[in-house]
Amino acid sequence: MSVEENVSNETNNLTSFICERIKENEEFLNKNAKDVYEEVIGFINDAIDLAVLLAKRLKAEEAITHPLVFFAMHVFMPMSYGIYVNLLIGNLPACFMELRLIHETMAKCYVAEKVYPGQEDFATKLEALEQVLKEEEISISKLMKELGSDFIALWGKLSEGWVHPRGILKRVTSSFVGKKVPPSWSIVIPMTYTEEDLDDIKELGKRVAEFRALLKTVITNCIRE
Repeated sequence: MSVEENVSNETNNLTSFICERIKENEEFLNKNAKDVYEEVIGFINDAIDLAVLLAKRLKAEEAITHPLVFFAMHVFMPMSYGIYVNLLIGNLPACFMELRLIHETMAKCYVAEKVYPGQEDFATKLEALEQVLKEEEISISKLMKELGSDFIALWGKLSEGWVHPRGILKRVTSSFVGKKVPPSWSIVIPMTYTEEDLDDIKELGKRVAEFRALLKTVITNCIRE
């Protein structure tokens, strides 16, 4: 067997392994956490609905001036699908990390829409906002607080629990102490879910639901003005 054939076989085996884990995890979610699975699918639909709403409301030449268009098309849409895929392969940390990036980007784009209503393109507006935040030493946590308690609460949960190394360490050690096994996502990915993963899966469902509520606030207060 040639080197090329060997590499091809190994790639096919890995692809088959990933596909098997996806099928197993989809069955597990439908059986044990259907509400979470449907919440994540609804999350994707929210991204599609937002893109359609913006397309209907804005002419092509207007779209480039709106930071929320950047958010909807280049962050929310692809990463909502990313969360879905990562959920199916058992990569829960990536789901939470992507959700935090979506949340943070929406917040900054929302502020940029309000602060810079002119005709500059969205890149210029977002860069101007970043410069102001840097010069005035306004952290993302402070920005979230100014937007409201729900914004900072969700951002804090995502950051402390899943993005900072300390949060990951705490989850792994707590799982060893309480369940005598580490979380499946801390061993290898993709991994087949077990009932020991349900708490983390359900937490993801809660955080997605919280973000979807904040998204409605942004749409109501900004896009539909």
